[in-house]
Amino acid sequence: MKTDYTAVVIGGGASGLYFSHLMKNCLLIEKKQRCASKLLMTGGGECNFTHDDDAGEMVRHYYEKKAFVSPAIYSHDSHAVRSHFEELGVPSFIREDGKVFPLSRDAHSVADALINNTRNIITECRVTGVRKENGIFLTQSTKGEFTSKYLVIAAGGASCPATGSDGDGYALASSFGHHIITPRPGLCRIKLMNNIPLCEGITLDKVSFRIAGKTFTGPLLFTDSGISGPAVMNASRYVENNRSEITICFHPMEENAVKRLEGRKKAVNALSAYTHLPDRFLKNLLPFLADKNIAEMNRQDIRETVRRLSSFTSGCTTEGEMKRATVTHGGVDTKEIDRKTFRSHLCENLYLIGEVLDVDGECGGYNLSFAFASAFCAFSAISEKES
Repeated sequence: MKTDYTAVVIGGGASGLYFSHLMKNCLLIEKKQRCASKLLMTGGGECNFTHDDDAGEMVRHYYEKKAFVSPAIYSHDSHAVRSHFEELGVPSFIREDGKVFPLSRDAHSVADALINNTRNIITECRVTGVRKENGIFLTQSTKGEFTSKYLVIAAGGASCPATGSDGDGYALASSFGHHIITPRPGLCRIKLMNNIPLCEGITLDKVSFRIAGKTFTGPLLFTDSGISGPAVMNASRYVENNRSEITICFHPMEENAVKRLEGRKKAVNALSAYTHLPDRFLKNLLPFLADKNIAEMNRQDIRETVRRLSSFTSGCTTEGEMKRATVTHGGVDTKEIDRKTFRSHLCENLYLIGEVLDVDGECGGYNLSFAFASAFCAFSAISEKES
């Protein structure tokens, strides 16, 4: 049976575009009005698309999936990604924290480079079903049926569904027998059940906190309902069943340290000078101090001050955050995927790449790097089979 295309790719996000712009005689199907909607939001619209690490260091940033992602990252590391975008006319620079951005500081330059180099794209087209007959994939859609020898599912996860990443790739994968690890929000803010009022917009330079027995350290930003920042986002995947407990050390403090502060000074001002924490934050964290001087603090005041500064404890949740989460924790079980080629173990000539898989990385360009690397490996494997 003659096919329309060598490969049909479902999903016009980072991984789907990267695969499709490399592959000849390929059709990319995207249900939204334009491709790369989620990519355009990356890095606040500036697009942190990889990280300046060698492959060995890079794989350390994928939590428990280090072994699975390793072949892909070694095959197409951050330097290969940067070099490829350079060839597409997108020079980049390395920020002092190692994050890599396009020189334009505009995500559109990354998205447009991929879109403009992809031969066949159909947008505003929803896939309604896929079946396989006599070794050929038949993809039904709202704009007709397309046949192909290979099928690539690159439909993303379930995070930020307004961009098109609404979990429909899981249904497609399931139709071929794949198991789905329950999706949860990843790289998102954390809501505090015992939220500190009137702190929205305050940033603390360096805070440590514990969730699920793991310790994280980094800047902390207060939101309207909780906390955010890179360390918080990295920790969000450990909020178990959307609810857990967090213990935050805003500044290590002992009772004797409080007692040694100058007694005539206002307690909040003295604590701010000692800890370098903002007055506004301390007033809201320690409302019981009000206008007290240090000398006016009683024993209970001192104990409570030390407890809240050193080990502020609250229930926390990521419930409702999938709609704005950067990535999905969960997805197609990686045990069913060849980690070198991203070929399905359950269906011949089916490939699954990018965020549809149960792989998520830390903040810093690691998730896009995996999307590009998995796409490159799938492209290489299919090209080798077709040569």
